[in-house]
Amino acid sequence: MLSILIPTYNYNSVPLVKELKKQCVECNINFEILVYDDGSNSDCNVINNDINQIKNCTYKAFSQNIGRSAIRNLLAKNAKFDSLLFIDSGTFPKKTTFIQQYLNSLNDVVNGGMTFTDSIPDKPYILRWIYTKHRESRSLCSSNFLIKKSVFEKHPFDESIKTYGCEDTLLFNSLKKNNIDILKIENPVIHFPDDDATTFIRKTEQAMFNLTILYKAKKISTQEHKFLLFYSRIERVKLLNLTIFTFKMLKPLLLKNLLTPKPKLWIFDFYRFGYICVLNKKND
Repeated sequence: MLSILIPTYNYNSVPLVKELKKQCVECNINFEILVYDDGSNSDCNVINNDINQIKNCTYKAFSQNIGRSAIRNLLAKNAKFDSLLFIDSGTFPKKTTFIQQYLNSLNDVVNGGMTFTDSIPDKPYILRWIYTKHRESRSLCSSNFLIKKSVFEKHPFDESIKTYGCEDTLLFNSLKKNNIDILKIENPVIHFPDDDATTFIRKTEQAMFNLTILYKAKKISTQEHKFLLFYSRIERVKLLNLTIFTFKMLKPLLLKNLLTPKPKLWIFDFYRFGYICVLNKKND
């Protein structure tokens, strides 16, 4: 019936597994929960080993990091049921009817979405919290979605993406290109902002690097990402060099704002776009 697949890295996944298992039992379905740690070699592996004592649940810790896409593909390959529910560690179902709502909405692909914690976190985590609230909560994301195994086998995650960022963009674009229906429902997981601003900015830069590589490799077009579309327009009207110059001049001020207790999301957007412009120019 249902394989719940949880990729993790240095995170205590036991509470998430217990909640999902509880809901599956209440729904009286055949299920399994697979949790794979992608080479963190952390103390959390000791904690997460308790998952193997929970009925229908399996935890594996890999000694080598194989990448965000590859670990997800491996989870899907080892799943024994045809309905695959991907959930990221670091999230938690908002509703006690989370599993039931997915069962009521079975489709080729179903995206439940993401939401944010009600309370504003401490200063270092505010940027991540604001981004989840105003961006991720409105978009398709791979942190919480259900897909038929037969569909996923034809459209797996691109394993050329080994680090943070854009693996979900590429996956959902592939599904859309092949006219596969993506049903979006209001069944979110809560994202806990566990990245401080400095870490989140570094991860964002990595995501922008991945986006640039995918663009150069023609795996994603300008029409499939707003930053790439804007980049092509800036380049066409010969404002790219000016944009890069402005970004480099303002970069210290941009970072200063993003590290404050009141970061501005439009500044974060400009930072991401400016970073893409620099990367694309460098790789031309």
